[in-house]
Amino acid sequence: MHGGAAGCGEGRGRNEPRDVNRRVVGLVRIAVAAAFAAAAVACGSAPPPKTETPEIDTTQEAVPPPDPEPIVKKGPVYPAPFSWEEIRAATKAGRTYRYRVEMPGKPARERVLTFTKVDDDGCEIFGGTGEPKRRGWVALQKDEEFPKDRVKAFEESIKIPAGKFDCMVYEVRGKDGEVSTYYFAKSLPGAPVLFWSEVDGKRVRTTTLLQHIQGKPGAHSSAEDP
Repeated sequence: MHGGAAGCGEGRGRNEPRDVNRRVVGLVRIAVAAAFAAAAVACGSAPPPKTETPEIDTTQEAVPPPDPEPIVKKGPVYPAPFSWEEIRAATKAGRTYRYRVEMPGKPARERVLTFTKVDDDGCEIFGGTGEPKRRGWVALQKDEEFPKDRVKAFEESIKIPAGKFDCMVYEVRGKDGEVSTYYFAKSLPGAPVLFWSEVDGKRVRTTTLLQHIQGKPGAHSSAEDP
């Protein structure tokens, strides 16, 4: 009896550490689960981290004005002699180019181009007949851009009826063999003061500036203003 009782007591003593371990492991598991649950709740309710708004650099280059006509892309081009800003600054209402146009076997004739209206976005040009044509400043600049691989550029001083000019000269080879040469006066940003075309080395057309009128001061005036 006593031996059995003692044996039973010894058996309970040997099992107690296992029971304690089970209880401890269970408590640990409960604690870990509770910790994860608390973390999940905290993550769900916590406000999102603050993000700083990056500073924006408002310094920008001059933005070209909207153009009233589509710009045709020409691929790689040789830079125009003048920027659209330079052309706009040099052009006032009433600015006039008077040219003499010569072609072999035909009498010489005159052609007059007048800027009848001028504003920040563009101008109206009257060619002598019909209605004035609206042109944008960027389009006028791009009129003087040519395929880069077909341009030979150099400088030359010339004397023509309109005066003496130091010029930037563009010699442009056309796909059909025609070669056109343009003289842009450094002091007159805008149209060329002299230009001609040659085919097989023979001059087929020459356009020479006879007179240039600066126009009225004030970029927002009209040729009809008093």
